[in-house]
Amino acid sequence: MSMANLSAAAPFASLKRMGTASLSSLSLRGHGASESAFVARHRYHARRPAIPRDANNILVSSDKRSISSIGTHMESIQALWSKTSPFTSFSWAMNAVAEANVQESQGDNKEINGGDAEVKVPAKFRPYPFPYHKELTVRIEPSLTNLGFGIARVELDENLDKDTASAASDTASVNDNEHEEAKPIEKKKWVIFVPNVIPGELVLVKIYRNYASYSDADLLQIIEPSPDRIEPPCSLATICGGCQYQHITIDRQREMKTMQVQELFERLGGLETHEFPTVLDTLGTPEVFGYRSKITPHYEAPMRKKEWKNAQNNGDAAASKSCEIGSIGFKEKASRRLVDVPYCHIATPAINDALVQIREDKREEARQGLLKKPNKGATLLLRDSDGVVETNHNVYVNTTVKDLVFRFQAGNFFQNNPFMLPKMVDLVVDAATKTSPSGKTMTHLIDCYCGSGLFAIGSSRSFDVCVGIEVNKMAVEEARENAALNGIQNCDFVSASAEAIFLSKDPVRITKEGDDKDLLVGDFPRESTVVVVDPPRKGCSEEFLQQLNEYGPGRVVYMSCDPATQARDTKFLVSFGYEIVSVQPFDLFPQTRHIECLAVFERALD
Repeated sequence: MSMANLSAAAPFASLKRMGTASLSSLSLRGHGASESAFVARHRYHARRPAIPRDANNILVSSDKRSISSIGTHMESIQALWSKTSPFTSFSWAMNAVAEANVQESQGDNKEINGGDAEVKVPAKFRPYPFPYHKELTVRIEPSLTNLGFGIARVELDENLDKDTASAASDTASVNDNEHEEAKPIEKKKWVIFVPNVIPGELVLVKIYRNYASYSDADLLQIIEPSPDRIEPPCSLATICGGCQYQHITIDRQREMKTMQVQELFERLGGLETHEFPTVLDTLGTPEVFGYRSKITPHYEAPMRKKEWKNAQNNGDAAASKSCEIGSIGFKEKASRRLVDVPYCHIATPAINDALVQIREDKREEARQGLLKKPNKGATLLLRDSDGVVETNHNVYVNTTVKDLVFRFQAGNFFQNNPFMLPKMVDLVVDAATKTSPSGKTMTHLIDCYCGSGLFAIGSSRSFDVCVGIEVNKMAVEEARENAALNGIQNCDFVSASAEAIFLSKDPVRITKEGDDKDLLVGDFPRESTVVVVDPPRKGCSEEFLQQLNEYGPGRVVYMSCDPATQARDTKFLVSFGYEIVSVQPFDLFPQTRHIECLAVFERALD
């Protein structure tokens, strides 16, 4: 059984798409003139990171199968890794060797892609408009998708087989709308999505999936790199789905996020450029790595050891549960397979220090048969709370935001960038407290989707009355405790859906000047009332927006973790007579596609 190409593109593609190879003939071709010329021309010499400390203990899985130790094949792994392109990660080399070992043991004689080697086409592959692994040279358009993928458009051959196209259409996938920008905007222009690129680059790509209106491709070669391309500090950056932008300078990342918000408000908000203020420059902090205070790595269902059936038959309960855990990390960029992540560059140093031991402990638990659910995968929690890492979802932790202390369960939602969070709170308070266009002071605040009370408590010193509403009863209890913990007496919190707050007949109780007072939200003075909205990624329901309009607060301060749904909701608010005062994006998660955005709306004066 011969080993075909493992090309420079290999780490960009899932091995499942490329096939497998034998350990007995691990060799490389395809690292010749084209790549050497590229490296020499652009001086893109990647720095080889050190081999992961726990490499000998990493158990690599392939289709629910595993080898017991990678250590015996370390020489082959290092040899393969040393010959691959600068884009290749050490984890990729481990997976390549492990999968080759599995296939060799099963006598699989299939060859992987390379040169003239035969490629096995997936059974469900749609043949239109490109054959499997078709290579194309394309130019990346000025904007990336909301998922961080590059967009290229190519003209289709007018002589394409009509019957083939029709047959492909009949087998359309239910996932054809995975990308928001999927539909071609020009006749005979076909959309191709590519990871790990920068707008304006000329790249060589390889098609691995066709949908009804677009195709997905792997990146093979960067022919004309962007001047904003840099070397990612993480060796897994090209394959791990946790980060999308490590190969881009931080200034360009933030420019792209500003442009994306502007385009979303114009396109999904149905607004012309002159109808709302220019989106402000994306606000960030110097901490672009080592900032994330919570990560949730995963592992898939463990593989039972060969001996477990014998142990079960012999009555050894513990040994019968013994198993091996494969990769512990995050999903690949373009598949649901896991990438093993022993170190996360965007997580805080405290989390990475704890991650080493947690990975070892979890694998040892599996070997000892101590996993609570040995037949299922699981998600781990690492929450850095003021330098202390907690792994138990139900344990209460404290986090300080400016001079306020917030106490919440480690598994509950709380913003995960402690460096940016104070700036976000400041801007929400500033937006909420500004004098109204008619000259009135804002006196009442309603915080919808309030969680543990961050914005309501953070704004409380600037208002007479603050009320928070949250559907999660536990979060409401936490919010009340946080108000008490910080000596805040003019806040109360209600457990209900956001839609219920404006029609509620239940009084809220606040303490003012030593006296307890029961107030109805319906009695708040509209012109001096601010509604702060911080919904989940899906945005606000149409029912909530209708009730917000009927309630008619003087100002709406809308914080969003998804500018696309925020832009959609903006269309409703503008139709209700609200004017957009400002749109401020935040780079809450540098190196990733995620954008937090604050939009401020003022009720238009009659």
